[in-house]
Amino acid sequence: MDGIGGFFTVIAIIVLYFLPTIIVATKIHREKTMVIALNFFLGWTVICWFIALYMALSREGVEQLQANQAITVDALKGQYESQIKELRRKNRQRYSAQRPQRMADSSQRDAELANRETELDNLKSEYEERLRALSDERCQPASRPQPEVTAAPQPQAQPSSEPQAPPPQAEYEGEPLYVVVPSQFERVVAETLSRRFGDQEVEAADDAGSRGIDLKLFESGGSQSQPSAIVQCALQAHDDAIEYRAVSDLLGSMSLHGADRAYLITTGSFSDDAQQMIASGTMQDRLILVDGMTFNQWRTQTGLAPVHYLSLAG
Repeated sequence: MDGIGGFFTVIAIIVLYFLPTIIVATKIHREKTMVIALNFFLGWTVICWFIALYMALSREGVEQLQANQAITVDALKGQYESQIKELRRKNRQRYSAQRPQRMADSSQRDAELANRETELDNLKSEYEERLRALSDERCQPASRPQPEVTAAPQPQAQPSSEPQAPPPQAEYEGEPLYVVVPSQFERVVAETLSRRFGDQEVEAADDAGSRGIDLKLFESGGSQSQPSAIVQCALQAHDDAIEYRAVSDLLGSMSLHGADRAYLITTGSFSDDAQQMIASGTMQDRLILVDGMTFNQWRTQTGLAPVHYLSLAG
């Protein structure tokens, strides 16, 4: 028991000796370092220990430190409020300076929108007038008597030869068919070829790997892997001519697909260079150029209405 009592006595003496240091360490004090040094080095003189204890318990340093902190906080707050006021003043000045420009820009945007709406209304009116005129023209009876048309006999199935072209004077009693988009013209061409070549099956070409080919012709009952002929459709105005390059590309596509013949059918015409390319040689019977007039002769011979290209952009 004496040993334990002596241990606690030593602990109590140590705590009592460093009491000023313990007190000053648990709070904010201006002279914290001095109190700790005085207690540690001169506390054994008793007088310095009491001085250190008095300084540790004194609130003068704490109040002074809090006052200094309050002054610093007030200064920072005032500086912050001043900066805020300056920023607000600059923003008001900038807004006032840019306000006329923003108003002018807004007026300009409103004017542009009004002009665009006017242009759209004009285009809409023009489009409606053109459609109305076209409808009136199609509804009017023909001014001259149309000759009687006798049904042309169906050409005999000859897989290896080209059927003879219809006579130039072939006409059709009825309203013409107006095509607007290429996909519509492709369907018209497929319908025409199906009637003209009764022994051929017409199918649309796949988009992947078609190289500009729109239709393929297959022998009825034959292999569907290799077409007997390929067809490229070109929708254009009657006075537009297809150049030599398009015909040359079609020749390459024919070799690529392994077809015996190739047709280039258009609502327009062909340039002199394109026609001279197939005027002689073996390509004359394999590469067939069909202009708009010839195609309409094919149509009327098979009892179909002639087609005309209608451009809504012109």
